[in-house]
Amino acid sequence: MRNGKLGMLIAENESWRSSIKFLEEQNIRFKTQLADILSKDGHVPGLDQLEDFQNRFIKMDEQISLVRHEVREQLYQLQQFSRGNSLQYRRAIELQEGLKVKVHILHENFRKLRTEFNIYLQSNVH
Repeated sequence: MRNGKLGMLIAENESWRSSIKFLEEQNIRFKTQLADILSKDGHVPGLDQLEDFQNRFIKMDEQISLVRHEVREQLYQLQQFSRGNSLQYRRAIELQEGLKVKVHILHENFRKLRTEFNIYLQSNVH
């Protein structure tokens, strides 16, 4: 049973890595859109809002990086455990549950940022 559960934990971890990579790519795309808006000549509506978005994209980069690192560390721990290393099984599950919450929060924060940026784009960029 332990090996089956361990395989599920590893699969879940690898799924998180993929979703975090997607968030990272989307955040890069948003920063590129922001740079494109700012590079245009003429009046840029809501310059203060754009500065706020820029700061939030940078903070999102930091959040993504931190969670990606923790997920990578957990995957390493799980792989070590599967090789019979002395990692305590219960501790691995507790860490996994904590990461599940962090990944969920990361997705929610990103969703909110994406929605607000898209609303800005629809309202101000034609």
